[in-house]
Amino acid sequence: MICHNKNIGDDLNKFILKTLTPILLAGHISAAPIVDIEDIRRSGEVGSFKDLSFALSGSRGNENRDNIDLSLSFVSNNLNSEKLFVYEKSERTKDDLIEDESSFMHARILWKNSNKPFDFETYFQNSENPFQRYKKREIYGFGLRFSDLKKFKLGLSLLNENEKSLSDITKKTDRINIYLFKKVNFENNTSVSLTTFIQPSINEISDDYKYSFSASYRINISEQFSIKFKLSESYDSDPPDLADESDQAFVTSFNYSF
Repeated sequence: MICHNKNIGDDLNKFILKTLTPILLAGHISAAPIVDIEDIRRSGEVGSFKDLSFALSGSRGNENRDNIDLSLSFVSNNLNSEKLFVYEKSERTKDDLIEDESSFMHARILWKNSNKPFDFETYFQNSENPFQRYKKREIYGFGLRFSDLKKFKLGLSLLNENEKSLSDITKKTDRINIYLFKKVNFENNTSVSLTTFIQPSINEISDDYKYSFSASYRINISEQFSIKFKLSESYDSDPPDLADESDQAFVTSFNYSF
């Protein structure tokens, strides 16, 4: 979707750069990564694509802190299928000592179904995130993706989730996974992307559910280089150990496509 009002994009640029940049550059990731699947997968394009994203923030003075986030993604698309692999690594250091680090891996394969309004897809995800008191979280699932909807893209799937907390408490859950994606492109090489995941437990829909939301604003400097501002929130009605139910995150990343 392309918005032809250039003034809207220009106003967003001014707002982001003048108001949010100082906040975002000082921030760090505090929650599990939310994968912008549709923003990464380059659906409809044929070929192999690679993206590298890097974010760095820190402070000096009473405490020397550095927060680093690195993300790599690989996409391989042909006329029959689309393959996606994402790896992210986050690290917090204080006075040159590592306080926390997390890792995240997501792999996904989609098989195109030209005779139907939906495609089939399967995915696997592995993460280690002490920020949310997870020692390990693994999920795998399969389902459908609807890409011909006029206003947004929709994914419906079933997933199996295996979690282990920092206290070594394990939990296995079967969930329904719903994701919604909306992207608006502006004429001045900028875009806004909205991604929502809703994951209720099949056995305890009202008592055990998760959701996440992210809003990204991307400024394309060139065909290969872009800057992305991202705000996100994650909610878990039954978090591990004594973790908070809700986490917010904000980050400014510099992205290179090759």
